[in-house]
Amino acid sequence: MQIVTTTERLVIRKMTIDDAPTLHRYRNDAEVARYQGWAIPYALQDAESLARDMDLNDPFALGDWTQLAVARLEASHALIGDVAVRLEAEEPTAEIGVTFDRAHWGAGYASEAVVGVVEHCFERLGLARVVAFTHHANEPAQRVLERAGLRFVATDGDELVYYLRAD
Repeated sequence: MQIVTTTERLVIRKMTIDDAPTLHRYRNDAEVARYQGWAIPYALQDAESLARDMDLNDPFALGDWTQLAVARLEASHALIGDVAVRLEAEEPTAEIGVTFDRAHWGAGYASEAVVGVVEHCFERLGLARVVAFTHHANEPAQRVLERAGLRFVATDGDELVYYLRAD
């Protein structure tokens, strides 16, 4: 298992095939999927394919999405959510997204994970900016991004754009 970074309570690591059953379960939760880009039912084969691809490929390839697994430090690194990162090929920028199992909502894990990933993007990957998009009605995601230090900068159709510079 390849650890990307840790926070006070979390380990953020490469996703592995062992994460597929949990990923499959929470991606099939209608509340979790409500503002996300996948349809439910979300097939187990899709979860297995995603987890396998993340396990086998190098993380942070330019232009590709990397789904990072998020786990509690004291819980044997079992998946509780994920943070997606896509490095822009033309600028030192990452787009991020976050999804958590509903059983772990409300504990501050999502904001903590976003902070950890943003710090990794700035300190280890040398990026200058992080951007995130969320649906205008997804107030919990807006609060997660704001708690993590990202600032609302624009509206793009139904989505709100959040931004943070390294400096």
